[in-house]
Amino acid sequence: MEYKIYRIADRAQIDQCERFAIDQYLWNSLQMPKAYGRAGYIEGQGIYLEMTCEEQNPKRVCSKDKELVYKDSALEAFFAFPEGEMDQENPCIYINFEMNANGALYAEKGYAKENRTLISDQYYQEADCKAKIEADRWSVSVLIPEALLKEVCPFEEIKAGKEFYCNFYKISEDESIQHFGCYSAIQSEKPNFHLPAYFAKAVIANV
Repeated sequence: MEYKIYRIADRAQIDQCERFAIDQYLWNSLQMPKAYGRAGYIEGQGIYLEMTCEEQNPKRVCSKDKELVYKDSALEAFFAFPEGEMDQENPCIYINFEMNANGALYAEKGYAKENRTLISDQYYQEADCKAKIEADRWSVSVLIPEALLKEVCPFEEIKAGKEFYCNFYKISEDESIQHFGCYSAIQSEKPNFHLPAYFAKAVIANV
């Protein structure tokens, strides 16, 4: 599986980008809401994402950044940057951006599910996470800042066509509605989105 992240001039061109579907629901999910999105690369700004879930009245308790939005109803984007080929035996750095319908953002970086580091307040500000709630769906927009990408990987090489990896998720850990949806399916007995070996390939490409 490969996802092309097209170069775009600005956020208004996001509709020109390839659509991904979060349609692999795992681990005895109680709900399977339709979720999808698009990602594009804006030179000098970073990777811009718009994601949508067709879900009425999504759980949205968290209202501030850095709160645990995955306990609400959340949409998530993960990007991984191995130094060579992706390998289950060799941990690689990856970032996770998790958003709820209030526009609250939880974002970290690190090499494993444990001992992760929150991104800086400056990156939270640049991410400019926004949410919109409609009668039958909700959506979020967020920017993965280019400075953050350059901090965690050789981003100039990636812009030249080097592959990295991505996955997109729909989640709630609330036991009454719990669900775990993936773009690229995760092979694990227990719920765990933090397994980059199962992410899809990603490549920055021209439209």
